[in-house]
Amino acid sequence: MSNNEVVAEFAHCPNPNCGSTRRFAEEVAKEQREKGAMGEGLKYGLYQIGGPILDPRKVNQMLVETMVPETFALLDVCMDCGCVYAIRLERQERPLGDIIQPLPGAKPPPGFTMGKG
Repeated sequence: MSNNEVVAEFAHCPNPNCGSTRRFAEEVAKEQREKGAMGEGLKYGLYQIGGPILDPRKVNQMLVETMVPETFALLDVCMDCGCVYAIRLERQERPLGDIIQPLPGAKPPPGFTMGKG
């Protein structure tokens, strides 16, 4: 089971000469909400980056139930100056077995099940 934690949220452009609260993805989402095509309460950005914090040299020594931290940054673009910036930082932990994916055609090790079976 994962446990999401919002570490930080940024409400305005960090450019010292700007400070705008207008963001591209949020303005499109607002239009969709006004049309009734989208509900309230979700945070939208253009791009999400991140993933597990994991040493690939140690994966073979870890049990699939080992909890692994993941970090994510949701990015958007300022509508007034074009600055790309993080609007939300999140972290969570998930079992290693939910994160790693076998290579196509590869057989998992004996006793290994992917995700929740």
